[in-house]
Amino acid sequence: MKALMYHYVRKFNSNFPFSKHKKIEDFVNEIKNLISLGYKFKNVTEAIKSLETEEDTQKIILLTFDDGLKDHFNVAKILNNLGIKKATYYIPTKPYLDNKILHVHKAHLILSKEGEKSLDLLFEACNNLGISLSDHSNYKVEKEKFKNAYSRWDTNSKIKEFKSLINYYGSIGVRDLLLDEIISQIGIKLKANDLYLSFNEIKEISEMGFEIGSHGVSHTLLARLDKNTQKEELYNSKKLLEELTSRNINSFCYPYGGKKSYNKYTLELFKEVDYHNAISVENKDINKETIKNNFFEIPRYDCNQIKDLFLKK
Repeated sequence: MKALMYHYVRKFNSNFPFSKHKKIEDFVNEIKNLISLGYKFKNVTEAIKSLETEEDTQKIILLTFDDGLKDHFNVAKILNNLGIKKATYYIPTKPYLDNKILHVHKAHLILSKEGEKSLDLLFEACNNLGISLSDHSNYKVEKEKFKNAYSRWDTNSKIKEFKSLINYYGSIGVRDLLLDEIISQIGIKLKANDLYLSFNEIKEISEMGFEIGSHGVSHTLLARLDKNTQKEELYNSKKLLEELTSRNINSFCYPYGGKKSYNKYTLELFKEVDYHNAISVENKDINKETIKNNFFEIPRYDCNQIKDLFLKK
């Protein structure tokens, strides 16, 4: 059994020439290829349950889509038209509370428009506003702890540093001010409802038979938060999504993924808040041995690895 992680699945937009995304036609071809190879599809919760039976799971794929992006409504319709009604969509809930774009997606918009120039723009914004991203007590510790963030996929040192400062070790309290300053300077006009699924689209995806899971409230790295704040992230996002879909939200997806994205407090909280499983990012298949009865550290491959995993076989 293998889980695959997708984010942006869209057409090229000349306004964002440096965007990293999966082209729609490539996505369709990948799914059709998996179907032709005899793979079946499950959502995360039912797939984990199948590990408790004698069912053969070697030909099972878990499709997962992170961040509640507008792209994913089209993805759901594509899958539905291909006869696939099983996948899990992980949704952060803060945009529905304040109608603002999350910091992680502000950063993506800037990078998509400006590429490696984004780091220089970040430093300029710091100077313009008199703000320092490194002026917090955990900066040196977190910079060392997360020094290998993005080492696998991003080869450009400026892009890695920009993303790391925003997501891993820069001050949480000032990053939105800085990103908003850059977005204003470079003329990005997109709003939250341009980027994220609407409530009606989430409901429709759920009614198609797909699983809705939580991606926390603010898409902040949980390992950077104290236990009480982590609990708020887990509980509040679950509660809103359950009220919206009228279904139990059983599955959680760690923002950024990987074992350093969460800690012992996170794992302690899952049962307290009543999640049944959580999915991360780790280059492993899913079986009884890899998760060792721990359904809160389920491994997942990035969709960019699909050619290596399947298409050469």
